[in-house]
Amino acid sequence: MADMFAKNTTKELTALDPCCGVGNLAAALLSRSNFYGEKTNITLIEKDTILAKVAMENFKDFKNAKVIESDFFKHTHQPTFFDRIIVNPPYSKIPLDSELSKSCQETLGYRDSNIYSAFVSHCLQLLSSTGELVAIIPRSFCNGTTFKGFRKFILSNFYIHEIYLFESRRIFWDSSVLQETVIIKISKLISNKIKVSHERLNGEVNKKTISRDRVFFEADLQKFIHIPLAHGDDELLEKMAKFKDNLLSLGLRASTGKVVDFRCKELLSSKKTSASSHLLYQDSISAENRIIFDPENKDKQRFIKHQKGAQPVLIPIKNYIIIRRISFKESKTRIVAAPLLAHLYKDEHIGIENHLNYIWGEHISFSSNACLALFAYLSTPTIDLYIRRFSGHTQINATDLNSLPTPNLAELENFGSANLNSSLDEIKNLAELHFFTNN
Repeated sequence: MADMFAKNTTKELTALDPCCGVGNLAAALLSRSNFYGEKTNITLIEKDTILAKVAMENFKDFKNAKVIESDFFKHTHQPTFFDRIIVNPPYSKIPLDSELSKSCQETLGYRDSNIYSAFVSHCLQLLSSTGELVAIIPRSFCNGTTFKGFRKFILSNFYIHEIYLFESRRIFWDSSVLQETVIIKISKLISNKIKVSHERLNGEVNKKTISRDRVFFEADLQKFIHIPLAHGDDELLEKMAKFKDNLLSLGLRASTGKVVDFRCKELLSSKKTSASSHLLYQDSISAENRIIFDPENKDKQRFIKHQKGAQPVLIPIKNYIIIRRISFKESKTRIVAAPLLAHLYKDEHIGIENHLNYIWGEHISFSSNACLALFAYLSTPTIDLYIRRFSGHTQINATDLNSLPTPNLAELENFGSANLNSSLDEIKNLAELHFFTNN
């Protein structure tokens, strides 16, 4: 971690270790500075009384080191800026009703969800104009909705310079933290390249330098951070990065089904009548990408009666892409979808159960051509590989779909029009060639 900082012998440097423990990181940083002949004054902060006393004893002979027994978050509003910050923050959730949560909202503009991300965010605000932060934290912040505010804060105001990922999940096993861990270097200094290192279980380290736009996509509203590691990841990210739109920018949206069956039992029926509509469950979407209105499983009530209370959970028949929410790594494809084309159905409404997502035209008329094309795009092997490589979820969430890089509407319309008479299997194969091979 200490070696990640750029060498600087031109000025007297200020450094910070905001949760120093007994001072291991601060000691490494000072040792490295002395080796290169740098002048560094470091401030160590530790909340725990016992650890703070040990740190004070360890650094009592260093005039350029000051140990403070205090809560770091009490110092974040002071007008002091640092050239180097090195941090191994604690990991724990922040209660929404806590003073720290409220302070994060006031200071950062969002409520941070974990102590570790709050530490990093507040530290970043204390960087000088040329300052650098190096932190060792869980990889969990890279995707998911929980850390969206944290990712947006970093990517909107700073630049990631380096990422070092450990394959082992036992870096902090003695603290009961069993997850992938990264060391990340962040600065205000502009950089369009990011150095990525991957330390494998056998100690082998693979390194590469990649373009910033391969690590996160401008069109991604969730600001997921991708760390290309496996063979072919660079090529995969290059294929995806060329698409500058997402569903929302196209006027479309992925939503979760409105029907939670156990909450509206009085609306459900096992028989189809003129006064009821079909209800789609996960098993209504076949592995062959077709909608099955009468599956073999007869245990579920598959119709919604048109009576008081039904209107909020029914949607009008239009063109939709229906997608299973639950996805498993062992599945043939992680996205299991089927197009629902309005002209093929006589009913005016349909019900979609909560374990399904559906893509619909929120601000545009979602044509049959665009619907078929987008279905085919989502069903390609490249999209499947992308989801498997860079999504840690077993679910295909609506937020993930809304953030997925997507061809523009004109390209979807043209592809759908050109292949309108193709079978579903044919159009999926053609989509792989058109969107990912020929371009």
